[in-house]
Amino acid sequence: MEVEAETPVTDEIVELITDEVVESSTEPKSEEKGYLARDEYTSERFKLELNNLPKYFGFGDLKKKLKQLGVSFVKIKVPQQATHAYVNFRNEEDREKGMKLLTGWSYRGNKVEVSHAKPATDIMFRAKPAKKNDNRRDQKIDNEMESDLPDEVKIQNSATPLWNLTYEEQLTKKATIVQEFLRGLEQKIKETSSKTVTIPFEGVKPSPIIDGYRNKCEFSCGKGNNSEDKVVGFRYGQYSSGIDRVGSPSVCKNVSDSMKLVVQHFQDFIRSRSSPWYSAETHLGCWRQLTVRESRLNHLLLMIAFCQGQLTSEEIEQEKKDLLNYFTINNGSICKVTNIIFNVEKNKAGNELIQSEILLGDSYIVEKLFDFQFHVSPKAFFQANTQGAEVLYSLIKDSMKLDNETVVLDICCGTGTIGITLANNVKQVIGIEMIKDAVEDAKRNAQLNNINNIEFIADKIENVIHKLVNKYENQRLVAILDPPRAGVHRKVIQTLRSAENIKVLGYIACNPQLATHNLLDLTRPRSRAYQGEAFEAITSTAVDLFPHTPHYELFILFQR
Repeated sequence: MEVEAETPVTDEIVELITDEVVESSTEPKSEEKGYLARDEYTSERFKLELNNLPKYFGFGDLKKKLKQLGVSFVKIKVPQQATHAYVNFRNEEDREKGMKLLTGWSYRGNKVEVSHAKPATDIMFRAKPAKKNDNRRDQKIDNEMESDLPDEVKIQNSATPLWNLTYEEQLTKKATIVQEFLRGLEQKIKETSSKTVTIPFEGVKPSPIIDGYRNKCEFSCGKGNNSEDKVVGFRYGQYSSGIDRVGSPSVCKNVSDSMKLVVQHFQDFIRSRSSPWYSAETHLGCWRQLTVRESRLNHLLLMIAFCQGQLTSEEIEQEKKDLLNYFTINNGSICKVTNIIFNVEKNKAGNELIQSEILLGDSYIVEKLFDFQFHVSPKAFFQANTQGAEVLYSLIKDSMKLDNETVVLDICCGTGTIGITLANNVKQVIGIEMIKDAVEDAKRNAQLNNINNIEFIADKIENVIHKLVNKYENQRLVAILDPPRAGVHRKVIQTLRSAENIKVLGYIACNPQLATHNLLDLTRPRSRAYQGEAFEAITSTAVDLFPHTPHYELFILFQR
């Protein structure tokens, strides 16, 4: 799960901190919190620490309880496996009001201790090794950055860690990783149910395309490892680890030749401009990010994130005009770009969008998946490996034995890709997705493909599942769950468990470790919390959608 640097003040979020930064009892040096001196909003100025929280609690539940108390927060930060949390506020008034509301508050039997919290250390200083208690992970990264490895090797190690293995070796390595995960899951199931289980593993299905498979990439603008200015590419490591240098993707095997050509020409263009690149450390500069999406139908979309800086409206308009001319008339025309979207943002943490303008083409591209076509907007979720997605969706169809008597519940359906590609093989598909914009995209995609036996519902699964189960009680009802990488809230699993007409469930995990809690809840014994017969893991198969990286998709078929 990615942790954003700072969100717009209108958003309320819960963050899971995977690498907790333990702040010292002494105040860090002033430059380590230099961001506080800048003339910009940061919720780190207004922060409370909650201690003595229950050992196990849900992020969503904590957020809900704080809202019920009337606490007006911006975000909540929860370190992994911790009994404390940080609550950030918009201003001093909201923080002090929160302090009063939370003083003496008991949460699930624990009397919560509340106190003012110090601002976090600037990310760029966290990664610097201290004289004592060095962070081994940061030190390892620093050592690699300071080594004599060529930049081409460093950038591949960062973007595609398995680049130096043959593809057969990569598949073997991933098979080992999956088997180790499954053995651990079997042990956890035994601990929760006192039942010995074995989850059959059918291996790793390879990607049909190994190199240049990504249909979407996000490239940063910044300074190169050798201090070259205005480099466009990937960072040599995570910014959260203190790494802000950028390297060319020209050697990265997962990036297509057409994307590499775009990156090179975009870099040439911004180097010809007087406006500077954007620094995530100082929040100064203009050229921040280039997002590229391409399709099998030869559509090529560029989305530019441009911070206004000190430029006037007229100067920004000139940048747009010259960019458009460069990619349509001048040297960049060789890239054959079909769509350009130019987003102007404020120079502040959170990159608040001021203006979005389509300079060329439509606001979306069209992608082909099997014999279907999908409108894909710049920020929409679509599997990064289109041909790999076809392997995954074929696996789902075959494993679940779908036929024209089957009704499919497509849970967390997003823009409808799974349900639409399966619709012609089943009686009915009902897609459920809580993000309304995604549901509107899904409806348009169904119309685009003349799919009439599909319905999309914009709601939470727990609000609609029982009505749907009752409606199709005499049908073969199966569920497909394709959640975000951290899985779904336990209430969703509890709801699915109680819907006993669902006998077959397919779970797609892009990060099985983070989804472990869902997989355990599906299989744990019947109880007051989990009212319904437990599911049993019948088979599992991995699909390699991300060659040259450790990532994969794991499909587990459950039955009861």
